[in-house]
Amino acid sequence: MGMPIFRATTIAEAFQGTRNRFTLIRLILAGAVLIEHAVIVTQGPGYPPPLALHGWSLSYAAVNGFFIVSGFLIASSLERRKDAVSFAVARALRIMPALVVLSLAAVLVIGPLVTTVSAGEYWSSPATWRFPLHVLGFLDTSQGPAGVFADNPWSGEFSAPLWTLRYEVLAYIGAGVLVLSPLPWTLRTALGLYLVTTLGHAALTGADQDIPGMLTASARLSAPFALGMLIHALRRHWPVSPWPAIAAAGAWWLAGASPLAEPFLNLALATGLFWIAFARLGGLPAWHRMPDWSYGVYIWHYPVMQAVLVMKPEASPVETGLAALVVTMPIAAASWHFVERPSLFLKVPAAWLFRVTRSA
Repeated sequence: MGMPIFRATTIAEAFQGTRNRFTLIRLILAGAVLIEHAVIVTQGPGYPPPLALHGWSLSYAAVNGFFIVSGFLIASSLERRKDAVSFAVARALRIMPALVVLSLAAVLVIGPLVTTVSAGEYWSSPATWRFPLHVLGFLDTSQGPAGVFADNPWSGEFSAPLWTLRYEVLAYIGAGVLVLSPLPWTLRTALGLYLVTTLGHAALTGADQDIPGMLTASARLSAPFALGMLIHALRRHWPVSPWPAIAAAGAWWLAGASPLAEPFLNLALATGLFWIAFARLGGLPAWHRMPDWSYGVYIWHYPVMQAVLVMKPEASPVETGLAALVVTMPIAAASWHFVERPSLFLKVPAAWLFRVTRSA
């Protein structure tokens, strides 16, 4: 069975089976995004990011943390499966069912309750029916169905966090192509990918001319994802220790707002998160069997906050955040137990059906 978790000295020794804190970490990261959005939703556009150090906000760091963990786990999944079909089916079944529910609920349930336009205009508006297509196609999700949340500070926006899913899917595709291609996926390849993405993002951030937002976002989020993949490649040598995180955090702090600060931020996040995932931490349990509500919290907390402001426009960030927490957690629980988790049981038969229909 290998060395037990919390007594291992490297990630490879600890990362055997499911006994780790990744589920808890993802929930905490989703909670960090929720906390910052409680401020952002009530302020509206034009305000500086709250809860920020040197311009790096809590939500920004949390999203990068998500991509680091995701890169590590996706690299592990690809190494185990070595099969493009089963990998693609597994990723689709993890992401899409909850998005289908959210987009249909937005159009059929929430939208009619919070729209400021007439029923006829709502149901006939292209914006109403375009929203599910944009969500499920990972396109522009900056607006919702017609007239929703029109009087809120962030007018018309249904679920702001959905924009990151586009880059998550692109990262899955890129990782699959790299790892499953005839070219060898080695430590050297993983290191090259990390250096290219990290230096590329630093160069784009420091550029004088305007860069398209999709390009900068791709560069920004591919760097932590590649870092997670690199850590998986280095897992036999990467220590379960807090000291690299402390050193990287210090370097990030000294770098300030420089474009070179973000690589140190990502390194601090990565080393810190993997230490938390596998370290003893005074005997703190792993809670590895806890339900994975993080995805539901991530995609649902924003529309809940917008709805809070419809009912109480003067709600403070604290009131908005607490109300969103109370309402979002049961929604996330229902999403996991009735949508996400049952969908995961379809991975094997769905992959088999895909192969059969493709060969027919």
